[in-house]
Amino acid sequence: MDIGVGSSDAAVSYQPSDGWAGIGAPGAFGGGDAQFLLSNADQGVVTFTFPAASSSFEFWGYKRSDGGMYSLTVDGGDAVQVDYYDPNSTGDDPPAKLYSRDDLSNDMHTVVITNVNDDRVSKFGQMNIDHFEIVGVPAPPKAPSFPDGSWIAEAPLEFSYHVKISLGADSPLNGGNGDTVNVLFDTGATGDWVIWNGCEQEQCQNHGQYKSSTSNFQNTSQTDIAVYGSGGPANTLGSWRITDTVTLGNATIQSTTFGACYQVPEGGEGLDGNFGMAKAYCNGNLCGNYPSFVENMYEQGIISAPVLAFYQLAPNDKPADGVQSVAQIGGIDANKFKGSMDWVPLTSESQWQIPNAQRFISDGSGNTVDGTSQFTHTTMALDTGDPGLLGLPSNDWQTLLNLAGARDDGKFPCSSTMTWNFHGTTNRNYTFALADTGSDDGSGFCNALANDAGDTTNWITGAPFLDQYYVAWYFGEKGVGSTIGFAEKNLDANAATVSPVVGTA
Repeated sequence: MDIGVGSSDAAVSYQPSDGWAGIGAPGAFGGGDAQFLLSNADQGVVTFTFPAASSSFEFWGYKRSDGGMYSLTVDGGDAVQVDYYDPNSTGDDPPAKLYSRDDLSNDMHTVVITNVNDDRVSKFGQMNIDHFEIVGVPAPPKAPSFPDGSWIAEAPLEFSYHVKISLGADSPLNGGNGDTVNVLFDTGATGDWVIWNGCEQEQCQNHGQYKSSTSNFQNTSQTDIAVYGSGGPANTLGSWRITDTVTLGNATIQSTTFGACYQVPEGGEGLDGNFGMAKAYCNGNLCGNYPSFVENMYEQGIISAPVLAFYQLAPNDKPADGVQSVAQIGGIDANKFKGSMDWVPLTSESQWQIPNAQRFISDGSGNTVDGTSQFTHTTMALDTGDPGLLGLPSNDWQTLLNLAGARDDGKFPCSSTMTWNFHGTTNRNYTFALADTGSDDGSGFCNALANDAGDTTNWITGAPFLDQYYVAWYFGEKGVGSTIGFAEKNLDANAATVSPVVGTA
């Protein structure tokens, strides 16, 4: 499968970070912008990390009269010189293939392109990147294995991944009565915060609040600040970074890090807190502020597997009596799903990102097209904190409108669908509607369920997609071997009980 990676994709990074700009150059990949280095030409470095295993790649850019010479390495090997200087260019030429290689191992490789002084013109040229191309399909990950004797701790899930947990003085470990706070388990965020009982703002009242324990509380003397909108105190969330006890169901960790929130934006918060469940480790290295309590529970031997699973009932589900939504840690539950788990490959980033999904679009008239190579951005993030079905970068949104046969007003054919294949262990297809069929005005066109997410570098899918499946988020050994597993939910009566999987699923 041909995979095109545009210059603004998350797989491409730039130095200096503030010197680059997107420019609508002639013939730019995907009808978008190419990236040009506008300042500090002598410091220009571009890093491209393959989003999927491949034995080959192509590098495309512009050869111009203000161009020059690159030094290119693959996986830190010998450098080669790449010429992007054309004294006869008028600036109207389309991008050219500047370099290619087809003798690599079928693996994930890293390409580093460095701007160098060009002796022909005695200067550094204006560095630019249009896109990269690889040919490959990501290898399915190894399915996690769950040890004999695994046990699962669980807590009821409220609406859309909201979980009740006990903290600090309220934890039974510290003599508390188990009072809970209602927090979002947010897979799109790192770091945690919960409203502290020392917050005196009006918007901190009428909430469940964290009360520090006398035996396990420690203040790290660090603060975390998040600024929203136009900034200023009215749009700032501030928390002390502390350590204290966390209890979920029948699992308790005596000491783990989270934020005690002392300042909340003026609009207030609908929840008592937000616990980020993005990975804190990337390939063995800490890449977040601190590990989540799930990762710490595993590191301390409290749970036997580094996994968080959600059995979130969707509005259209019809479960048997007694079956409810739950969050589970420490294992996966054979009673919550049918068939096999589809374990899918991930990027090495902190976010739960799938590097390249195959994407089919049906316009509702029997016409289906594989649009994978027509989209500029390959990476897809999965985020329980996003209420939307699907958000796309602007140029990919325009591509989707065209492929689905949408009208100029953004309405989609009512029966249009999209199908994803994540190249997981079962090679499963995931099909969902692109339009709200209840909004048909008789024209056969309906309101879109996806949206233009603006200037972003990846696709993002949220709760409406994730709700359809039993989903397990496997953190791996400090990020190594991390994967996400999807399975069809079991809605029968035995889903109200727990049966830990031993081995693979």
